[in-house]
Amino acid sequence: MWIVRGIILLIGVVALVWLGTKNAGYSVTFHLFNRTFYDVELNLIIVISFVAGMLTWAIGSWIREAQLRFLLMRHKKSIRELKDEISDLRNLPLEEEEEISQNL
Repeated sequence: MWIVRGIILLIGVVALVWLGTKNAGYSVTFHLFNRTFYDVELNLIIVISFVAGMLTWAIGSWIREAQLRFLLMRHKKSIRELKDEISDLRNLPLEEEEEISQNL
């Protein structure tokens, strides 16, 4: 799986470099929500949007990782409780043995 991620990352970096070289020297007006930036280099916008996408992905991954860790902890606790219950059930005396010994 890490090979696929590496290939995708490599393609993304190559695409970013290619776009940056093709758009070198262009200045644009950039509108971000209610703000307007005049005469901004297009390369800067490309790099900032790439970094913003990576940060968004990283934050989403961290949140998912935390959710999975909490789920794993909950399942481990449940398994431990079930093992304790099985152990307790195994240690219970058998009723039949008590009845047989009382009859003798």
